[in-house]
Amino acid sequence: MKRQIQARAQVHSNSAQIIEHTPIYDLDAYLQRQKKQKIVKIRSNAFQTFTFIFGVIFTFSIFLGK
Repeated sequence: MKRQIQARAQVHSNSAQIIEHTPIYDLDAYLQRQKKQKIVKIRSNAFQTFTFIFGVIFTFSIFLGK
């Protein structure tokens, strides 16, 4: 699997800014990276959510569990 650098360059036009980037040569590798990044993001969000819920439950259990 080759690693590619997605170089971006901004082209200025009169009405809007258009971002150009290099083409994707290995679509399967690109889709696999996107899937892996999506899984990592979901896992990270789930961890942050559970941490927050645990913190809230722990905080209220201290005040309510005399």
